[in-house]
Amino acid sequence: MVGMIRTKLQQNHLPTPKAAAQVNWQRTLTQGWGLVWLLTLAVLLVRVAYVQFYHPYGLAPDEAQYWSWLAHNDWSFLTKPPLTTWLIGISTFLLGDTLLGVKLFALLGQATVSVLGYAIARKVAGREAGWWAWILLTTAPLIAGGGLIMSPDAILLPLWLGVMLSMVRAFGKNDEKALCWGRWLLIGALIGLGGLAKYSAAAFYPLLGVFLLVFKREWLLRPQVWVSGLVALAFQLPVLIWNMQNDWVGLGHVLWQAGGANDERHGGLATLGEYVGAQALVLGPVVFCFVVWALTRCLKREDLATRWLVWVAVAILAAFAVLSLTTKVQANWPVLGSVVALIVLAIWLGKAGQGRGKHWWVLWVMGFGIVLNSVLSVMLMDTYRARYAGLLPLKPKNDPTKDLRGWEDIGNILGLLLYKLDNPLVLSSRYQTLAPLMFHTPGSPEFAYMNAEDKRLNEYDLWPKPELKGRLVVYVSEKNVLPEKVKALFTTCAPWHTLGVEEYGVETRRISTWICWGGRGSY
Repeated sequence: MVGMIRTKLQQNHLPTPKAAAQVNWQRTLTQGWGLVWLLTLAVLLVRVAYVQFYHPYGLAPDEAQYWSWLAHNDWSFLTKPPLTTWLIGISTFLLGDTLLGVKLFALLGQATVSVLGYAIARKVAGREAGWWAWILLTTAPLIAGGGLIMSPDAILLPLWLGVMLSMVRAFGKNDEKALCWGRWLLIGALIGLGGLAKYSAAAFYPLLGVFLLVFKREWLLRPQVWVSGLVALAFQLPVLIWNMQNDWVGLGHVLWQAGGANDERHGGLATLGEYVGAQALVLGPVVFCFVVWALTRCLKREDLATRWLVWVAVAILAAFAVLSLTTKVQANWPVLGSVVALIVLAIWLGKAGQGRGKHWWVLWVMGFGIVLNSVLSVMLMDTYRARYAGLLPLKPKNDPTKDLRGWEDIGNILGLLLYKLDNPLVLSSRYQTLAPLMFHTPGSPEFAYMNAEDKRLNEYDLWPKPELKGRLVVYVSEKNVLPEKVKALFTTCAPWHTLGVEEYGVETRRISTWICWGGRGSY
């Protein structure tokens, strides 16, 4: 009987149940989410293997700083909200104080960004646009390289794109479904968590307010939007309580940065040009040109979802362009706008791909741009090796990874020297030197910070000051100068060792040390 049914199905050209299941699986893999998840998992595993088995860099100074704050964990910190450090605490509890232990959530966030970008572009313009978004976000140097560093941006970006996806879905529904309570409570929670990662998440509600005022004014009369803001604000209670207990030093730091950070060396058209050039590098030179083109072209789109994404990207990028006229803007600062701009480009490419005869040259040039981005992203995995092989014509002083090099070797050498001393205290007056050495120096010696060069306050200024009397102190610096404020704390300070390491014939790190005794108490 079964054989007769199978024969009947074959005669009628109908697939057998087994063949139908295979066809459905293949369709899911090639046309649905299956292939997205498989490729994303493959890329994630490659990046995890890179960090675990090859990674030629130490922790970035800021990355090491966030890890070191676990020694005095708190509700918030002077220069950053607490979420990055809290997540490092979870991952290092699971994997230990290793590179992978510190970077785990950055790697997961990096993968999530690509998936969410696919979802947003697919929702707005179809599957082809979704694939463009996935490819652009996977290969862009900003994400491929920057996403390997555990930073507030690495945590904020997936939360931000989660909000963008919720907004895109809302703009595609009627008002009653768009304003369902679940959606807006989720948006509030995501922005609230984002605010615990980086203060710039607060830009969402001003951006939303202006957009709704122009295109969806009636939504501003509904409680869901306002309650969403209150939920996001409630998440900031740890930061607010900490600032109240610490004389609002965190708020003062934010206002200082927003006011230009007393930067008198930069500003004007030259700094604006540096800002534009930096965005071209982190997005890829070819891709950046198409991003600008796509933002202007998509302004004409009628659907609210695309208009919303264009508004977010343009407003953020333009705001930092204006700021660059008064101070230096780091390449990662406008990342919330840059990533959304890549998704806008994917949406435009998805539409362009539907008329291949007319826009064939665009697809070919974009293909070249993506290949170029892929090459640049791979080179970022070890820029010194790429330079040594003659593939990257870049001077060592201009290498974007120079602050990550040499820390592990220097830390190992310093650890061997400290091992010979009796309970030494390692002192430094620059957190960018102190934090990486704290992570990379074996033996867990005691470290302390002293603001001996009158720099702006940082988290280490709030830590308890160690007693110097009766202690042997090793002062370390990347400058060959012992500050007068340090010298005044001891009866005797003598030069000790100068430590340097090289890679491919280039000195990557050098520190000078002094050994001090006869401390006159604390400082």
